[in-house]
Amino acid sequence: MRIELLILKNRAKLEHMIKIGAPYEKILKQSQLLDKYINEKMKRLTSK
Repeated sequence: MRIELLILKNRAKLEHMIKIGAPYEKILKQSQLLDKYINEKMKRLTSK
């Protein structure tokens, strides 16, 4: 359950950063973090 909350939180943060026009590097870093959490969730789903 915790991974899902991390995904939601980081997706919202990424969307906000895009809306306000944050620097590309910060958006990229946030996107990579979100990808990491999504990949972790996928690994957990496929290992069951």
